[in-house]
Amino acid sequence: MIRSVFATRRLGAAATALVAAAALSLSTVQPAAQALNIAAPSGVDVSSNQHLTTAGINWDAVKSDGHSYAFVKATEGEGWTNEHYLADARAALNAGLKVGAYHYARPAGDPLAQARDFAAQIARVPGMQLPPVLDLEVAEGRSPQELIAWTRAFTTELQLRTGRTPMIYTYRYFWTDHMANTTQFSEFPLWLAAYQNQAPAPVGGWKKLAFWQRSDSGRVNGITGPVDLNLFNGNAAQLEAFAAGNHFDFGGMLEGLVIPGVDLSGDARAAIAGILALAAGAAVAPGLTDVNLPGGNELTQIAQALIDNDALPVRELERMARNGASLSDLAMLLDNAAHVSNTDVTDGAGGAGATGPLDGANAGAAAASLTNAANAAKGLNLGGINASEVAGTLTRLFQR
Repeated sequence: MIRSVFATRRLGAAATALVAAAALSLSTVQPAAQALNIAAPSGVDVSSNQHLTTAGINWDAVKSDGHSYAFVKATEGEGWTNEHYLADARAALNAGLKVGAYHYARPAGDPLAQARDFAAQIARVPGMQLPPVLDLEVAEGRSPQELIAWTRAFTTELQLRTGRTPMIYTYRYFWTDHMANTTQFSEFPLWLAAYQNQAPAPVGGWKKLAFWQRSDSGRVNGITGPVDLNLFNGNAAQLEAFAAGNHFDFGGMLEGLVIPGVDLSGDARAAIAGILALAAGAAVAPGLTDVNLPGGNELTQIAQALIDNDALPVRELERMARNGASLSDLAMLLDNAAHVSNTDVTDGAGGAGATGPLDGANAGAAAASLTNAANAAKGLNLGGINASEVAGTLTRLFQR
């Protein structure tokens, strides 16, 4: 889901570049498909990141480009409101799109206060048809039991304040790991993010998805730069019924659906090993951080920026390696880590590693440092990935 300007939307594309390059043959990256000849209605979700230029959003053009609905970020945590929320939500409605709003949860804060803030913003835009969305992507140190209680408190308060049924947005690894794959909340519709070419299976107690966020790097007429793309699990008539409050009679459109585009469904362990070895190399093998990894400056920038800001979620990466996370999960973890830590991942961030192309001289220096980096990585619990595998992963990256 799109964040605030602290982590620009460029981060999502950078994270995709990072994991795709690091995984090598684990995934096949293709240009994102734009015109899909399928019956599942498509839509976008937006935030202030679609307003980084003066162009804004032309919602009539979005509608004409074949999109049926839009979700607009309204609030985050306590006391923060997207300054473009009102204008975007109203303009999208006027263009004939079905509209919903979402709240980016900050579980370190008070769930009741956050629900009240969100409800107050929902009330400012009468006529929104889609369920209000709770965007759950960060744990902020809370245990699964605490997160479940936090989510129940938020959703109960939101229902009380709005009289509406909320929808849950999340991604697979977060729900299965940080929410302990709880079967609670299946009375609400599910919106699941998975940047892959096949619709994902539901998590927890859900039997089906309502929406699938399939890409964070789509291109849509009327929107400058990349934007999240979504598909509804139903036909146009079922979307009409869903918008009218029938949150049960839909489905059958996404199950088994395969579409062209970026596929980050592969195992993330090799990419995680590379990132952790890079972090270890920052201390014991400077040669590692003096090069650009293949995949462009963005690959080095994202990892190095988080390292430099002391914000690389090392323990979380270790958990991911143990628990079978996908490359899509990894991309979302890095995106959220940069957002909540206010890490700047714009051009120029990332220190020495973000400058200059990879050439034979510095590639050789990096290769000579791999053994030291691998030795440093021995102290990290990589869930079965040993030091030689780390070194091998990085060697393949440098030689690509």
